[in-house]
Amino acid sequence: MVQLLTLNVKGLNSARKRRLALNELKRSRADVQETHYDATGNFNFAKHLYPVSYMASTENKKAGVAILFSTSCPIVPEIVTSDPMGRFIIVQGKMFGSPVLLCNIYAPNSSQVRFITKVLNKLAKPAPLVIGGDFNVIFFRKYGSAGN
Repeated sequence: MVQLLTLNVKGLNSARKRRLALNELKRSRADVQETHYDATGNFNFAKHLYPVSYMASTENKKAGVAILFSTSCPIVPEIVTSDPMGRFIIVQGKMFGSPVLLCNIYAPNSSQVRFITKVLNKLAKPAPLVIGGDFNVIFFRKYGSAGN
């Protein structure tokens, strides 16, 4: 069985936040949003738990997404598409011998539907899709106001 966790960390540049995030990461695959990592640096967060990882980020430590795979995850990555603005990453590969598309999205605070449509249009071939992330949309109006 493959277990999935998606986590908006709002930055991983402090040791305390990295430690708190590590306490949550105990899955086969993890999607992380708002890494705030510099695109020119190495993304070696949680390498002992997730030796295979892919990241999309910018040079100004804004946004940033990552997909992390543990050694128990049966993914064989073939093509990785990362956004230069750090808003999405797509991994195309095989899992248990079958094609699969894995996507992690961190949508902007406006024009979310247009953005998500643009990302989904980048998915090249039909295959089962596992998508996680922070879509920055309100699914239920009752929970969408500040403070709730």
